[in-house]
Amino acid sequence: MCLNNYSKKTKKYKHITYAERTMIERWYNRDSKTNKEIADLLNKCERTIRREIKRGLTIIKDSEWRDIENYSATIAEQKYRFNLTGKGGDLILDTEPKLVKHIENEIKVNKKSPEVIVVELPSFNFDIKINPRTIRNAIKAGTVFDLTTKDLTYDKKYKNKNKEKKVSIKVPAEKSIEHRPKEANDRSVYGHWEGDCVIGKRKGSGPVLLTFTERVTREEIIIKIKGKKAEYVAKALNTLERKLGKRFYTKFKTITFDNGSEFLDYEGLEKACRRKGKRFSVYYAHPYCSGERGTNENANRMIRRWIPKGTDIRTISVEFIKKIQDWINNYPRKIFDYKSTNMVLLEI
Repeated sequence: MCLNNYSKKTKKYKHITYAERTMIERWYNRDSKTNKEIADLLNKCERTIRREIKRGLTIIKDSEWRDIENYSATIAEQKYRFNLTGKGGDLILDTEPKLVKHIENEIKVNKKSPEVIVVELPSFNFDIKINPRTIRNAIKAGTVFDLTTKDLTYDKKYKNKNKEKKVSIKVPAEKSIEHRPKEANDRSVYGHWEGDCVIGKRKGSGPVLLTFTERVTREEIIIKIKGKKAEYVAKALNTLERKLGKRFYTKFKTITFDNGSEFLDYEGLEKACRRKGKRFSVYYAHPYCSGERGTNENANRMIRRWIPKGTDIRTISVEFIKKIQDWINNYPRKIFDYKSTNMVLLEI
């Protein structure tokens, strides 16, 4: 290719290569082109070319043994390589393709977070130390992984301006979270749960996932119900009570819900189906305070790794829901020093 006809697509913030330095050497020394002309030929900033020429200037002897100042591509390249030694070594992710493939697989297939992946690296025979933030930053930059931030985080919540406002039904004061037992608030005793519904498509009615998360162990229970109605929630609890038998009453002491209409029939939810009286106590978080049920909200986010928003719950099988439940209960958690919920349950 003729150097005079050299063309190159614009690439911002890219370092000058040795091949480009040889072109600069010819254009500057032999053709006497200006900095502006060279910058236009390489699609670079004129200031970049000015600095580059200054880096490679050297004194040589002409045929008459006179000192003249020329640009040397070799000297400029040597100075460039020497300056690179001051920035430290290459990034681990740039030099370990097997590690990159492993991380991609763990995030895409096994839905694991960078923090869990880093902790488990030794068990996969990787004698490498890497910060989870490095993985997150690389995914955000999009320069290393075949991943996007959607593989780690979740879509933002947008308010629907056309959504009809619903009249909030007040619950009795004694059912407020403020009256929840101290043992539930400080997570000192097993058996205090938080509950919610995970919906699929927003338009129309249809099946939803009823989720329960235990506050001490983060144990997760997921039940597919016909719709977001109080009768379906009560029916699911009745089925769970019959399935667990006597264990139900020691396993469930309280459940804290939000103020959704499907949970407001606290009397129906508390009424036992296998014995007389209550089976547990229901409490409600303050309106618009999802942080008071943060344990369950975080568990729902984990479910969203497998069932993204907008998914039709009708197409999700009970077997797949059980798989997600088992995955959550076997997921290593930083709060438990990377033990899983099932491991913690064995220690209770």
